[in-house]
Amino acid sequence: MTYREIARVEGWDEKTIAVHCRGLGLTSQPRQPVVTLLDVESAREGRETVREVADRLGVTIQAVHLCAYRHGTRIARRPSRLDYETMRRIVLAHAPLSQAALELGVTPETLYRRAGQLGLPGDRRGRTLLRRREGVA
Repeated sequence: MTYREIARVEGWDEKTIAVHCRGLGLTSQPRQPVVTLLDVESAREGRETVREVADRLGVTIQAVHLCAYRHGTRIARRPSRLDYETMRRIVLAHAPLSQAALELGVTPETLYRRAGQLGLPGDRRGRTLLRRREGVA
């Protein structure tokens, strides 16, 4: 049995099992990767999204992308819905970015990051100055 299987059966943490097994002189078997090339191909060809693969395997999205990278391929990320005109409209609106984030279904951090990538101000003072410059305020 693997440490993970023992931990699941006994209800303990996997690391606790590993410490006790090492203390008893038992060595672990080499770990098999959770994400395989077949999973990467499924995401790359569009049969599943990266998020679906990650959820099915119980890993993070980054783990799926890392496996693809290790196999010398890439999974194309979807283009952002937040293009320049959409972000400009959001920045010029008088509502705070946190309110816009709720309406768009993203986090406020995503809006701040995307605004910075597009050269738009993310802070309140910068947004106010942009509104004045655009004649919206």
